[in-house]
Amino acid sequence: GCSERMGRWKSVLPFRGSTMVETVVTVALAACARVILVTGYRGDELAALFAGEPRVTVVHNPSWELGMFSSIQRGAAAVSTPRHFVQLADMPFVSLSVYGSLIEASEADFVFPVRGGERGHPVLIGPRALEAVLAADAGTGSMKEIARRLTAVEVPWSDDAVLKDVDRPADLADG
Repeated sequence: GCSERMGRWKSVLPFRGSTMVETVVTVALAACARVILVTGYRGDELAALFAGEPRVTVVHNPSWELGMFSSIQRGAAAVSTPRHFVQLADMPFVSLSVYGSLIEASEADFVFPVRGGERGHPVLIGPRALEAVLAADAGTGSMKEIARRLTAVEVPWSDDAVLKDVDRPADLADG
């Protein structure tokens, strides 16, 4: 998105000595062999930011204004592994241990970290879920709807990092 609630573009805001998007990608790269970074608004800037990182594949979503699902779908089209994560660039508080716990969980179409009964991110997605994402309509598709139809495992999580996104300046002060 274009960070309307923040008032400034979130992806490149300073966060713990880096930017939000670099923090999220660095943690994901510690857990995964490759990160597929889907861009939309100001996508050229993010592509330039990661141009020197061969393990980051940048995929532009020209339909980003349709919403988050269209970006998830564009990233899913570039997936080449049986299971993959979906993580949001505005969730820089997620630690490496979350990824490991999800990988160790039982295999299912979806594996969610859960805090206080609420499903969070990252989400580990299996092959049937990937197929469903790719088959859905980019403008009306919904991860929640797809998850309702398929199997899911919920991994209890002890802190709110898996739920905590950054939408407003005050959200950064918490970290």
